[in-house]
Amino acid sequence: MLLFLKVVCFGLLLLVGFVKPQISVQTSRGEVIGFHANYGSDKSQLWYGEADVFLGIPYVQAPIGNLRFAKPVPLTKFPTTPLNASRMGPACPQTYNLRGLSMSEDCLYLNIFTPHAASTYKYSVMVFIHGGAFTTGHTADFPTPGIVRNLVSRDVVIVTIQYRLGLLGFFTTHSDDFPPNLGMLDQNEALKWIQSEIANFGGDPYRITLFGQSAGSASTSAHIFSPTSQNMFQQAIMESGSILTSFEGSMGLTNLSESRAYTLCNFTQEQWKARQFTLLQNCLKTMDYQKFLDAENFNVHGWQIVQDNYFMPDVPRKLYQNRPNIPVIYGNNKDEWSLVDLQLLASGSNPLSTYTRQYVEFIFQVYAYYLAERELDVQGILEGVYVPPGTADDDNVAWLKIINNMFSGISFTSFVGREIEWFVFNQNSQVYTYEFLFPTQVGRPTTVPGWEPIFHCAELYLLFMPDFYWQPLYDNGTLSPDEFKVADWLGTTWTNFAKYGKPTLDNSWQPTTSIGITEQEYLQINVETQMAKGFRSTDQLLWNKALPAIIGTWPPEMPDYNNGSVVEF
Repeated sequence: MLLFLKVVCFGLLLLVGFVKPQISVQTSRGEVIGFHANYGSDKSQLWYGEADVFLGIPYVQAPIGNLRFAKPVPLTKFPTTPLNASRMGPACPQTYNLRGLSMSEDCLYLNIFTPHAASTYKYSVMVFIHGGAFTTGHTADFPTPGIVRNLVSRDVVIVTIQYRLGLLGFFTTHSDDFPPNLGMLDQNEALKWIQSEIANFGGDPYRITLFGQSAGSASTSAHIFSPTSQNMFQQAIMESGSILTSFEGSMGLTNLSESRAYTLCNFTQEQWKARQFTLLQNCLKTMDYQKFLDAENFNVHGWQIVQDNYFMPDVPRKLYQNRPNIPVIYGNNKDEWSLVDLQLLASGSNPLSTYTRQYVEFIFQVYAYYLAERELDVQGILEGVYVPPGTADDDNVAWLKIINNMFSGISFTSFVGREIEWFVFNQNSQVYTYEFLFPTQVGRPTTVPGWEPIFHCAELYLLFMPDFYWQPLYDNGTLSPDEFKVADWLGTTWTNFAKYGKPTLDNSWQPTTSIGITEQEYLQINVETQMAKGFRSTDQLLWNKALPAIIGTWPPEMPDYNNGSVVEF
């Protein structure tokens, strides 16, 4: 099942000019030279606020040469002193590089945006992990103007990080030759760096909120489960993603690493079973990474977090009992899956006439192949739930909505609901749940007659206000007051959570305390917000209660390769 949207959330970057006085900070690793960004104090303008900005700070040794496919190695001293932190580092190698950004395996950098680096008062810190199915994404998607205007101006420090993607970050033989979860270990090292250095930038290392979207949300969730990470932050926000969305087995039972070994090195299944990985090292350690990217063109699922014996030492349904009961925000956009089809419609790959019963059933059968003999049974159950009675087989808009509802449930909302249920079962009284319902026009790929879906990434465009979307709409006068109202609400609410441990100071957003699926309390976020009950209850009842009785553990879990009991299947 396609459980991550391998889609491009962001577009062309516009540069916003400003005078950049230099700012110097001393760290244990050397001096860092950043700059002061000042957009003024006129809140009637699109951009306002000030920040000290430090871009492209390396947080570990570059994972190149002998360190390719190695666990990240701490960096005790910057490669140059003072370190010029005036521009972001290159993106990690990836296929969807629409803006022509420079790419390099030397890509493990973070960026810091702080109200005042020299402040004696230490600000709450928010560490953001980008999404992209673990195959794409970079911090340049989150430019300075929006971060300063909507987040830093509300008195928090923002840190954005990069981590290894695709085969370089997630290929594994479950051995020291190719250790598991390298991309997650990169994130873990970034958290260690932030803990040790953020006080030098005006941040409080004991008030850290980890947050992310899509694969970044799944990453944030994973760090709460991981015994190596969970004590390095105090709060978490998960936007449109759960560890269950990306854990080993959730995208089917194909071993993607083994498949890549065969495609790139002609490394056979017999060699893999014999664990003859020296030959594989000789092949992959020096191969041009462009060949890795070429192979990604056939990967529609994205990569996965896997079980190991350090970062993720068990499966989530067992580890959840040991998660700390920290304050958390979980949520989804109403029509997560729609972004896939909106982009297909916008590109011309799929005309609207594509969407029929036959097409939707075909797509389901492609992704649900591992259900084997139960595939048609499950398909029939899904159609009974998601297909309105009397829907014509060629009602294109209706089937576009149906595929969205079906795959949003299976890929996002049911998993998020299960994580919420686990936390409430563990008596965490600080779980805040939301559904985003505002039909923003910012970043919308295309329009559909008679339907205005709330697509994946929609809230991200309003929270981070990327200038490459906002500036053109502002210049041509097409931004509505509602866009600003919801953007301001998100900026205020997310930073309130970071500063005070709860999202609304008037308690209008109440925590989720009910275990019953139909009673789960959640906030509906629109131009006006209101509390409701039954967070995606249909999706949860179907995927978390009814279907597991038919298809077994969901998501299906891969055999334990890592903890001493190698199982073949």
